[in-house]
Amino acid sequence: MLLIILFMGIQPVMSSNVAPALSDPKLIEQTDLEREKIFASLIDDPTNLDLLFKYANLSILLGDLEAAISVFEQMLIYEPDLPRIRLELGVLYFRLNAYPSAKLYLNSVKKYDAPDEVLKKVDAFLGSIVEAEKDYFHQHILSMGLTRSSNANSGIDDDIIEIAGFPLTVPDSSKPQGDITKNFRYTYTLKQDLNHPMGDNVNYVVALTDQRLDTYSQFDTSSIVASATRTFNLEGNPTSIFSRPSLDASITGFMVLLADKSLLSSQKYDLTFTGALSDRLLFSIGGFHDQRKFLINDLKSGYINGLAFSNSYISDSNVLTEFEYEYSKYNAKASYETYQSNSFGLNITSALGRGWGFKASLSHAQKSHFSEFPIFGERKEEINSANIEFSKASSDNCLFASYRVAKNDNRSTIEIYSRSNLQVTADFSYVCLMNDPSK
Repeated sequence: MLLIILFMGIQPVMSSNVAPALSDPKLIEQTDLEREKIFASLIDDPTNLDLLFKYANLSILLGDLEAAISVFEQMLIYEPDLPRIRLELGVLYFRLNAYPSAKLYLNSVKKYDAPDEVLKKVDAFLGSIVEAEKDYFHQHILSMGLTRSSNANSGIDDDIIEIAGFPLTVPDSSKPQGDITKNFRYTYTLKQDLNHPMGDNVNYVVALTDQRLDTYSQFDTSSIVASATRTFNLEGNPTSIFSRPSLDASITGFMVLLADKSLLSSQKYDLTFTGALSDRLLFSIGGFHDQRKFLINDLKSGYINGLAFSNSYISDSNVLTEFEYEYSKYNAKASYETYQSNSFGLNITSALGRGWGFKASLSHAQKSHFSEFPIFGERKEEINSANIEFSKASSDNCLFASYRVAKNDNRSTIEIYSRSNLQVTADFSYVCLMNDPSK
């Protein structure tokens, strides 16, 4: 009777503690039906280790790790001298981030005459637990690449433009000219585990970029960005429509240099709420305040207030689709530099296999200035862009290559602000630079 009561605690229900290892809904349904059949057989023969092992493996495929743990622990009641089962329990607790229980079972494997291959796995997971329990995680990323731009000089597309009602001929020197840009980037990330019961953490990022053109050096740009983000994992409310809710509070500062001279500095504050509407659908909404100072033209200095919204969906075939919307208003010292903007974005990301990835992006933005520009008149803009990117990871996941094609089109009621540009970029990033021992 006791054995039946113990086993009834693991009766099958369609629940999961992690994402299922299977992606095909029909295969998930078939696997769950097979698990139910085994469960029915175990009611009559609850000590059958072969059936228990099959039931546990099917539970793992379905993402129901807690059911698999219950089965393996029950198997140890019947046969305590099973090092492979103790290894399985250690791995499952590790996947659930229950490190004390994982260490208990992994260390217990060494008390038995386990094969060398099992002991190697034990040591590997114990090492991973030591790393996972570190309070800090460091990462350095070094990137470099080349970009071929069809309009590197921000030239005017038209032969004739109109200013204050007068037609003016655009000289050849002011028309779009191509150039090659050398790109250099370095990013340092520090993640701090706050050892909070809810798993809160803080992320610090410092990024340096430098872009140098072969011909138009007057458009060389450099930047430094520093940010800190505090993540609050909120207590889930069973009656809430959101699961896994979190709140991110961040502050970001950056400075931009043009031709090695200070151009712009910014200090931005963000607050974003994120929650899951289902296992596949993620929702976020947030607001931001951005103070900007233009060091060359102080009339452009001011602040931005805005709202941002996004929805992310992962399909059965693991294709990530993201929709983004942002509204912002820029309040500048000069009224004609004050504007409001509405922007929309659509991103599709997918793994192609053999280390290849694919991403496609479309964006559309509209900007309306509140006052007419002196001499030029009313200014309204429409900005459209499209981007296709293929990326490839090396076998050791240290080196990443990406190849992008981007088309940008800016239309404006003031013709000198109308621009179009086609860019082809090849980038290479190394992410294993100066690896921290806690990685």
